[in-house]
Amino acid sequence: MSSQGSTSDLPKHDLRTFLALLNENRELLKVDEQVDWDLEIGAVARRLCDRETNGVPSPAVLFENVKDYPGGRFFCNTLASYRRYALALGLPIDTPISEIIATYSKRINTPIKPVEVKEAPCKENIIHEQEVDLLKMFATPKWHAEDGHRYIGTYHAIVVKDPDGPWVNWSLQRLGIHDEKSTGMLISYNSHAGKIYSKYEAIGKPMPVAVAIGLHPIDCIVASSGFPDQVNEVDMAGALRGAPIELVKCETNDLLVPAGAEIILEGVVLPGERRKEGPLGEYTGYYSDKPSPKPVLHVKCITHRTRPIHQGSLEGVPIVDDHLMSSVAQSGLCLNLLRDVLRIPGVKSVYFPPSATGWHLCIVSADRKGSPGLPVRITSAIWGSKFAATQNMAGWVIVVDEDIDVTNMNQVIWSMISRCDPERGIQITRRRSAHLLLPAVSTDVRTKQRAPSSSVMIDAGFPEEWYVADPDSIQPVVNWDNLPGELKESASGIVDRSLQKFRDN
Repeated sequence: MSSQGSTSDLPKHDLRTFLALLNENRELLKVDEQVDWDLEIGAVARRLCDRETNGVPSPAVLFENVKDYPGGRFFCNTLASYRRYALALGLPIDTPISEIIATYSKRINTPIKPVEVKEAPCKENIIHEQEVDLLKMFATPKWHAEDGHRYIGTYHAIVVKDPDGPWVNWSLQRLGIHDEKSTGMLISYNSHAGKIYSKYEAIGKPMPVAVAIGLHPIDCIVASSGFPDQVNEVDMAGALRGAPIELVKCETNDLLVPAGAEIILEGVVLPGERRKEGPLGEYTGYYSDKPSPKPVLHVKCITHRTRPIHQGSLEGVPIVDDHLMSSVAQSGLCLNLLRDVLRIPGVKSVYFPPSATGWHLCIVSADRKGSPGLPVRITSAIWGSKFAATQNMAGWVIVVDEDIDVTNMNQVIWSMISRCDPERGIQITRRRSAHLLLPAVSTDVRTKQRAPSSSVMIDAGFPEEWYVADPDSIQPVVNWDNLPGELKESASGIVDRSLQKFRDN
């Protein structure tokens, strides 16, 4: 913990400051009409995610009148637009996707330690265990008809500490309410939280847990990012903010949580205890499998701001909030890994498309001239990384030439069909870990914690040897960029003048 740096001259790092920024930029829809927590919040959020106006995605939404919860508020669709992602990072609202990714990638090279404070907004109200009632206190939605629970945790930061050292992990895993004082906790065996929990189970001790809900999106971004082992996500939140994150100590354990959080759940996960949890309409666009035994979070204390704003994320078919949040984070992490950490030559840009959930497809553009075997080297580095090794993320990798814009799927598909000879360019790797939420995995495999699957690399660029031995075999591209400058200038003038006349008439 560091006391260096000052945040007094910066905007407060909390959800309310971000909401004010969204409102200022007409990116916040306030719904004062009564909305039912039972399915209706989810339906409204889905409708907004699917709707655009003149090519601009719908705003985020703050529900101010939730049935059965007088005064309760619920916020969602936080980052369901690259415009809002740019604002979260302090960038202009119209910053291109590639620049948002490059900013993320660059900033995480400079972690900033948090600062501990003694007083915090999240301590305005303290609710002790005997008064805790998760079902009555907060306007938690039931998102989909077949969900097994109301999920109080879909957009948050779960805080746990390694019992063997100083590592503090922030993560984002779903929390479905079992009863007034407990939730299910989806912890995959090879996630950081899962590895830490296994240590507590090995020594037979409860794992202290804190869950921060209602956060500035930067906090949720780092909680959902695939940083390497032993990296403290809060340091990366400071990196993305450009200043330390303020933390405050919990009431019932020694964990430190974001001072500006709307809601803090404090509790323990007991060793060996399991209770059936699920299903949930998940980020893959499908319901997760049948209810299965998961660890249980017992809530011992809740602290919250006055009139707290509950926050969540609708999951489902892309593209929703979670997919865009993951898209930038995983793209930035991968670009940082390939270019800054491993220094693989020729790498230009990386993109995990939100239409592929922001996790399962990675597109890389690279200058392969002078770098034999570059696509294989890039793919091996990705599959060996933490964010891809966890349950077969980035199971699909496409490597294109440097002239292809990885964020333009039209260009990527064109490159695949015109430059990839399937026999030469497609390689399938077997016996990687299966991602158990993908329905492509057979039902018998989904029941296993560790199950085999396969991954694919598509080399969608011209062979490297063509550039060296036979450059004439690479046919010139026919597009606007390759027209002579004078011709482009005259054609643009004709188009602009003609369109103006068309509009005037």
